[in-house]
Amino acid sequence: MAQKPTREEVELRAYEIYIERGAQDGHDVEDWIVAEDELSNRLASEPQQATPAPTTLHRTATASGGDRR
Repeated sequence: MAQKPTREEVELRAYEIYIERGAQDGHDVEDWIVAEDELSNRLASEPQQATPAPTTLHRTATASGGDRR
C-alpha cells in the first residue's frame, strides 16, 4: 500500500508554496492540492521500508503445569 503524507506535512508544504508565490491570498486550495501531489509522488518514489514481521505471543505454563488464560 502506498504511503500518504500526513496532514501536517501537506499543511507545511502548502504554506511553503504560498510563501514562494509571494504570499498572495486566494490560492489555498490549489496550494494544498499541489503540496499533496508533490509529497505523494515523493513518497511513491522512495523505496518501501520492510514491515517487521509481527511477533507471536506464546502462552506460558504455570508452575503447576496448567495453562494460564
